[in-house]
Amino acid sequence: AQACRSSTGVVEVLHPHFDGQEMSAAAAFFAVTTQRACHNAFIEWAKGDSARAEYTVSSVIFVAQLCCVFMGWFLAHQSGGQKDLKKCFDIPTLKKFSVIGFIYAMGDIFEMESVNYIDSSTYTVLSQSKLIVTALLMWGIDGTKQNLMQWFILFTTTAGMVEYVLVGKASSGGMTFSPFGVFLAITKVFISCFVAVLNQKALKTDKSPFPVQFSCLKVSWALASFGYMIVKDGIFGGGNLFGVWTWRTGVLVFFGFILKTFFNQYLLKVLDAIWKNISEAIGVLLVYFVKVALLGGTFIPAVFNAAIIVILACISYVLSKQAASAKKSDIGDELCPESYPDLQTSLLAGRRR
Repeated sequence: AQACRSSTGVVEVLHPHFDGQEMSAAAAFFAVTTQRACHNAFIEWAKGDSARAEYTVSSVIFVAQLCCVFMGWFLAHQSGGQKDLKKCFDIPTLKKFSVIGFIYAMGDIFEMESVNYIDSSTYTVLSQSKLIVTALLMWGIDGTKQNLMQWFILFTTTAGMVEYVLVGKASSGGMTFSPFGVFLAITKVFISCFVAVLNQKALKTDKSPFPVQFSCLKVSWALASFGYMIVKDGIFGGGNLFGVWTWRTGVLVFFGFILKTFFNQYLLKVLDAIWKNISEAIGVLLVYFVKVALLGGTFIPAVFNAAIIVILACISYVLSKQAASAKKSDIGDELCPESYPDLQTSLLAGRRR
């Protein structure tokens, strides 16, 4: 609240006003951050008391993506009727998103398999390396460079992740760590960064409504997951495609994967990519608290401090990107003739003489 004195001498108290759009954006940010923090914890929690998941990884991904296909068809019918629903079965659109859906499915598989070797909090911290991977891919693909300050922030992020993993491993505070699990997590990061570029290009070039694009992407995603389930758990796994499903598995499918997809799309609608990255950074700290509070983890100050370092580094990086895109070069402004309209007018007037 802020006090001000009116012309009549009466002191009035002004209270801050938040419109519906701001409240909706704040609610979306809170929901997405909470869901992202709980997503990997759901994967670990669904294993129960077993060291490895008794359900098959491929069946969870397949069922979740199949539900998303029906969700896309429903949204297409609700927004555009039978006309948009028929577009969901358009062969060229399905082909355009087929490769993207296949790569997304591989990313889900790497994510689910990695949690069998490392715990959820370690996986979440390692996933923050996507800032570095994205910076390197942008540098190599389209020539976008980082300034010196941004590279130092990225190096700080890397140091924080390394400290988190090494301190947690040395302290043995309920953390699970293996080199193979780290390899799976880092591979998933590379897949996510690469497929994000492909997906963005496809969404911009395709003229179909978003529910149509969403359903076509999920069709190929579900088919790729089904193919993986047939090969891994059917042909080479003894024929047990689903493994042992419990009520925890159903909770994982809905709250871990279906809501993840829904919240991701809603976040991009009401906010932007900058806040999306900040949300994921804050999720690092939240997932650590979820592990300590609900999954039997031990609170270790050194591990907590490493998580804070990663969060602050990620937030500093995304804010530096925002500041760089919002502010032009001071030298460029001084050299630009459009910055001196009065001088330009006088020179043109003198030229006409």
